[in-house]
Amino acid sequence: MPSARTDGHPERWGDDPKLRALLGEQGAAGFRAMFDGFPEAVGVLWALRDGNGRIEDFAFGYGNPSILRSFRIPPETRDRYTLLEALPRMRDSRAFDAYVRTCDAGEPWVEEITYDTPFGDGYMLGTFAHRTARLGDGVMVFLTDVTEQRRMEADLRGYADVVAHDLREPVANMALLVRVLEQRADEPPRPDVLDMLREGIERSQELIDAVLVYARMGELSPERVALDQLVAQVAEDLRSRLAEAGATLAVGKLPEVECDPRQLRRVLQNLVGNAVKFRGDAPPHVEVSALRGSEEWVVTVQDNGVGVDPEQATRIFGMFSRVDSEADGIGIGLAVCRRVVEAHGGRIWVEPAEGGGSAFRFTMPL
Repeated sequence: MPSARTDGHPERWGDDPKLRALLGEQGAAGFRAMFDGFPEAVGVLWALRDGNGRIEDFAFGYGNPSILRSFRIPPETRDRYTLLEALPRMRDSRAFDAYVRTCDAGEPWVEEITYDTPFGDGYMLGTFAHRTARLGDGVMVFLTDVTEQRRMEADLRGYADVVAHDLREPVANMALLVRVLEQRADEPPRPDVLDMLREGIERSQELIDAVLVYARMGELSPERVALDQLVAQVAEDLRSRLAEAGATLAVGKLPEVECDPRQLRRVLQNLVGNAVKFRGDAPPHVEVSALRGSEEWVVTVQDNGVGVDPEQATRIFGMFSRVDSEADGIGIGLAVCRRVVEAHGGRIWVEPAEGGGSAFRFTMPL
């Protein structure tokens, strides 16, 4: 029988005979000991096949304390329901089809799904990142609760919209003032006054746009993309700047990755653009390359510019931080890079490049 807590919900489901048959007594005990302590919700589903060997449903096997607490699942659920009986909305869904592919072909699956539905005698409420792995004739499911994170991101987007709205009104008033001053034939304004107003307007508009861009960077529309194609698009976008600076752009062999192409293109454009902006005395030379690791690609954008002070190596990825206080810009480009890369499950950092300059590196999952 499942162990029980004082509130009536089980700490975990009891012994799973299929798990014990697959892993042996000691293996099953070690499995439970490891995953019982996981903060993530972890469950095992065993395939139920028809006479032709096709999976038509899944039976519940192991469930750790986190999954039972998260969905308020009482102990009887495992023996009372199959997966589709407990969660009818999963029938004909991408999730069920993905579980079948994982079980039959070992194809892993990662997806984010929001639930607000009964789950057997419990209830699923929230947004969860799903990951799957094959286990015998079954599937291990890992569920990470990202409800609070998504709520905070929504709050951030709402805050950005409010800030942008509040900033746009004074900017519009400044623009109107410039037009009025220009039309006063009796006392034309000094050109330097108009220039100062125009610069203030342009900088305010740039700030508004930057805040909105940053707030929306966590919204991904991933697809399989060849990185060399994105770099080619960036080179075209920056063609005039590269030519003006006499810069060269060398591109090594780059992989295909699962990413939001619009956002990753922005990362590459920011990094290549910075390499041109913060150049030294020699003509800029920028190299884009990638190295495959065991679990991720490491993409490098290296330059021969002025480099980054090691003491600033972390700070420059913060909002409104700038490598050079005298340079143009508002200091949001690298913050956007970090936000995009982290939204893709990666990380970004900067190192001194061999021979001078900087090497900005970021990771992307294989």
